[in-house]
Amino acid sequence: MNESLPRVEQHVLIHSKCDSYRVEKKLGEGSFGKVVRCRKLDTEEIRAIKILKPKPNAGKAEIKALKAMRKLDADKNNLIKFYEGFNYKGHTCLVFEYLNESLFDFFVHRKLFPLHVSEIRVIAQQLLVALDALKSIGLVHCDIKPDNIMLVNHESQPFKVKLIDFGNAMKTSTLEMVKRIQALGYRAPEVVLGLPLDEAVDTWSLGCVLALVFIGRHIGSNVDTFFTLTEDSGWTLNTKKDFDDLPKLYPGLDDPVEAKDTQAFMSLLKRMLHVNPAKRITPRQALGHPSLMWLIFLDLDGTLAATFRRSLLLPNLFIISHIKTQLE
Repeated sequence: MNESLPRVEQHVLIHSKCDSYRVEKKLGEGSFGKVVRCRKLDTEEIRAIKILKPKPNAGKAEIKALKAMRKLDADKNNLIKFYEGFNYKGHTCLVFEYLNESLFDFFVHRKLFPLHVSEIRVIAQQLLVALDALKSIGLVHCDIKPDNIMLVNHESQPFKVKLIDFGNAMKTSTLEMVKRIQALGYRAPEVVLGLPLDEAVDTWSLGCVLALVFIGRHIGSNVDTFFTLTEDSGWTLNTKKDFDDLPKLYPGLDDPVEAKDTQAFMSLLKRMLHVNPAKRITPRQALGHPSLMWLIFLDLDGTLAATFRRSLLLPNLFIISHIKTQLE
């Protein structure tokens, strides 16, 4: 089978049964196919179209997951909006809302300089809402990484994010049928060990993402995160005590308020990265963690949240004081 992609240069028109789109630029390309930015002709709205290579069953699993997600409010649950799927010159095309930039690209543009806890907390809250929503319909993303987390529009909505790319998503009930999921560096220990799997694998991956933007590097490779090579017994599984050293990876803080805030966040992070999936914090539990509790008063689509995001770089005490004033 010819797996080459059709030429979709600038100004080329792509037609579905319902709409027509004009290609503006290529956004990216990978083993799956390519993504192009298009403009919907009748409304002038910008869309992102994912054009898949013509492999057997290309896009079927993703479309199935996206259809299941129609039960959820994409905006409220911080999930990418899916509009339609169609065939173009023998290629499956999926039409999504256009989002600004991946967390991976954003982090690279910062030269891997760590984000502030106040920034990470907002990202964490939104993605935990997304994971809780997916859990409610029995769906597991299976590929959470910075590339699959998009900033909606960082200039107008700082740190407003959405979860994308459901090409590897699976029903929780079918996870036992797979042996290898998730990207290296974000793979849960139970996947490495071949143990029974559930939605906790997504919580682990998200914990790895948050740790990455928190300390500016991965917490460990796929093997040495969980195992230690000893002279007496060879490879042994790391214990909880080994993971208690995570706070030491973050530089010391002089401000006592900021230090307390950071310690609270690290407490959440450690619970998300619990080696035992049965004891790992769930998305719903994480949303009630002290590090995130005060964020539940924010409507992330409202004006207060917008003001909060614009103020993210200000001292934490000012932010909390401002929010309390608005809520009184």
